[in-house]
Amino acid sequence: MRALATVALVSLAAACLAASAFGGGAPTPTTRPIGGYLANPWPVQAAANAKAVAKASFARNYSTVWSYLHPTYQKAVSQSHWQNCQGAHPAAPKSVTITKVSIADATKLPTKLPLLGTQNIQEIQIQVQFKNPAAQGTQYAVEYTFWLKQGNKWQAVWLPDEFTAYKTGHCYITPQGPPLY
Repeated sequence: MRALATVALVSLAAACLAASAFGGGAPTPTTRPIGGYLANPWPVQAAANAKAVAKASFARNYSTVWSYLHPTYQKAVSQSHWQNCQGAHPAAPKSVTITKVSIADATKLPTKLPLLGTQNIQEIQIQVQFKNPAAQGTQYAVEYTFWLKQGNKWQAVWLPDEFTAYKTGHCYITPQGPPLY
């Protein structure tokens, strides 16, 4: 619970900054001017997948979350181990009610992925609005997801630390709490 409170506090600050940067409205996946140049829109399908994963993760529908994971990682890590980790360290307590899931930002990142080599992946930041009986008002959290496009399909991928934790039989937990997948 303390980790969720920390995530909520840090994420609230980030969400406030993001809201002020975007004029309080949700950004749209259209080309937008930045510094006199047109920025590329984020990939619509990757963003839709990230929102679906967030909703499924908070609903504890782990088989749906698993279905978005890259098949190479599905073969390398036991689904039952991963699901046990998710159940032991859920994204939020059952008392939390999700009120809205939206895209906060998206960034293309070159990175070296376990088993997949150097790739350009898409980081999709998800802003989650929620209510918690332990606190007044709407609260916010920002979650990070990572996506790789292969062919016409966007699939979730794990960064090296997360993959290594699962592959070695551990659960992956950050100082801010567990990831969505």
